Amino acid sequence: MNPSPLSALALVAVIGLTLAGCEMAEESAQKLTEKAEQAVQEIAREAVSDTVNAFNEQIDEVQKSTNEMLGKPEEGAKEESEQQEKPEQEKPRTFPNDSVET
Repeated sequence: MNPSPLSALALVAVIGLTLAGCEMAEESAQKLTEKAEQAVQEIAREAVSDTVNAFNEQIDEVQKSTNEMLGKPEEGAKEESEQQEKPEQEKPRTFPNDSVET
């Protein structure tokens, strides 16, 4: 019952194919893990973004109601009035062309 060289070669080929199949399965598993990780990160980013946006809206509402309670004008009206005042204040002084030389 000596193994023939042909059966030994067949056994080596089967082992090689099995190892190659395991390696391909491992690579596929790694790629699948990477894709799943990217999907989880994207979902987490969206969730954080939505939470931050909702939080900012709530802060804006609280600021608005606080300003109303204090009797302050809204930010938009305040900014418009400031912008109207600034051009007058920031105009450069103009001097007449006739300057006095010393």
